[in-house]
Amino acid sequence: MSDAQTLLDLLAPGRAAALGNAAQRLRFFEKPGQYRGVSVAELRSAALARLGAFQAAEVSVGSEIVMPIDDAEAFLTTFWACLFGGYIAMPLAAPTNDATCSKILDILERRGGACLAISDEGFERLTQGLEASARGALEGRRVALGEIASGAPGAPVERTPGDIAFVQYSSGSTRAPKGVIIRHGQALANLAAIQAGSKLGSSDVTFSWMPLSHDMGLVGFHLSPLFAGADQVLMPTSAFARTPLVWLQDASSAGATILSSPNFGYRHTLKALSRKGMPEGVDLSAVRLVLNGAEPISVGIAEQFLDELASVGLARTAMFPVYGLAEATLAVTFPELGAEIGGLRIVRANSGVGAAIQKTSDEEGSFIACGCGSPLPGIEVRIVGADGGSVADAHVGRVWMRGAGVTEGYYDDPEATAAAVMGEGWLDTGDLGFLSGGQLYITGRQKDLVIVSGQNFYPHDLEESLQEALGLDALRVAVAPVRRADAPEEVGVFILHRGEEAAFQETRVAAKKHLAETFGVAVDLIVPVPEIPRTTSGKVQRQRLSQQLLAGEFGDHGTASDELRPASVDGSEEGAAGRATDDRTPAGLEAMMVEACTQVLGESRFGPTDNLFEQGMSSIDLAEIHGLIEARYPKGLDIRDFFDSPTIRGLSALLAERLESGAATAAP
Repeated sequence: MSDAQTLLDLLAPGRAAALGNAAQRLRFFEKPGQYRGVSVAELRSAALARLGAFQAAEVSVGSEIVMPIDDAEAFLTTFWACLFGGYIAMPLAAPTNDATCSKILDILERRGGACLAISDEGFERLTQGLEASARGALEGRRVALGEIASGAPGAPVERTPGDIAFVQYSSGSTRAPKGVIIRHGQALANLAAIQAGSKLGSSDVTFSWMPLSHDMGLVGFHLSPLFAGADQVLMPTSAFARTPLVWLQDASSAGATILSSPNFGYRHTLKALSRKGMPEGVDLSAVRLVLNGAEPISVGIAEQFLDELASVGLARTAMFPVYGLAEATLAVTFPELGAEIGGLRIVRANSGVGAAIQKTSDEEGSFIACGCGSPLPGIEVRIVGADGGSVADAHVGRVWMRGAGVTEGYYDDPEATAAAVMGEGWLDTGDLGFLSGGQLYITGRQKDLVIVSGQNFYPHDLEESLQEALGLDALRVAVAPVRRADAPEEVGVFILHRGEEAAFQETRVAAKKHLAETFGVAVDLIVPVPEIPRTTSGKVQRQRLSQQLLAGEFGDHGTASDELRPASVDGSEEGAAGRATDDRTPAGLEAMMVEACTQVLGESRFGPTDNLFEQGMSSIDLAEIHGLIEARYPKGLDIRDFFDSPTIRGLSALLAERLESGAATAAP
């Protein structure tokens, strides 16, 4: 059924039945193994009720609504209320750390007339540390997210294919994020292409833990199943981060046929499997596609994932490496259905713009570029050289695209639009790659963007933050992506230091702690260098630093880290959450926390008063440690407690206090 004119038609009464799935439902996570079902009709009713609250508050048609909402059901209710009311929805990640808060506040400052839809808890986190006047100003811009059942439904506003549906902001930590314009007709064109390339239909069940603020979560695993009449299951990203094996268990129980994860998710799951083994009863034989995208694809990690899950019925042909970006609404290329994942090993030195790729079997000085399939119907891909002219097949160049689903530019940002829109409908994606045999292979990015755990990090953002936090001169620090042969991308931090390396340790610890606390990224490559190379115009030569590191010019700092951590310190499969003892003494709680931290961070020499962020605790590690403690003492600690009291002793004291007061109890 392809007669939809706007996204609002996806919630039209009777549409699901016409697609062959009259009982089409969304299932929202409540706890592992338990989900709450909501029909499409119920979602529509809830959205109209929320629209009624917005209209009662006199939010005018065309208003921008910034929505950094964590709860999936509240997010979607608000998103559809925006679309029904003719408002411009601006989805953002919920405020969880300094970087996400800064991004939200920056957008609110630049969009001075925008409303703010956020939970009370989220608002407290966002405004923590702000002056009373600034907090009051933001409070005045909030729109209701509370109880809506008693409110009268709102009156939908007529929309056209050319109207803006939402603005998808870049997922990076940049202080000036770009908002991609997504119009109703553009979104529908990409949804049709996705359906054609995946054969998504009413008999499918999609299952996702990707955030709805991300294009893969919102377009790929909410709008796409709605478009095709499929059921959808939504798990919070935080639940996956805490207990990744629940993803496999719940996907199995739901009878999921389509899954998705970026590279870091497969790696996170493999780490959990190496510690705990496969849970009993998992059966993934119904899964026909596992989309792999949203960050650089490692063929090695994907194949390791397939090897590990073969025992529970996952077919090797299920891994589905894709290429897409928000500027295309979502999807650009898909591989052939039924094909196994594969790539080409090419010489790294021959991966610059205009270079002819050189295939090799030698792992040294090479990397595997993953094949991401061919352009979807209605989408064209072109590889161009430095002069804007097309390059030959198997030559590296800038990846351009055009099609009905491709944006015309960035919201209220003519400078960014002029830099990306090339004329005749072509848009420069900012990525580098080549075409071979009709397939697209991505080799890197024009800008030295670093992608770790599904999040984009702009080097200049990290550099400026380190300069401020560590008191470093702007010429003394550089950040660059480090890409080893067929391995996950890493962040390399290079700091000018000409003395003894022992004297550098304090700087290394401070940098590691700051990046973990502020950006939620664990950085192991913090390297003292004798010089920060720059061009004649003063630009940092980041790729040169990365190449020098991999060539061994900075000693053994380029040594690859172990791909997966050992099972546990004592060799057992159970961690802190699985222990039956309930020792609530200070010593007992500290011991439990040491075990949980060691299980996740690996065997480290840290004491009860050491700052956990100095051990390189990333946001994923933090969620997993919190999950282990939560399983033993539900509601004993909040994620924010780790930032306020980042030591084992401090956290143990908080937990002991709550256990004594009855605010927390041990799990039965």
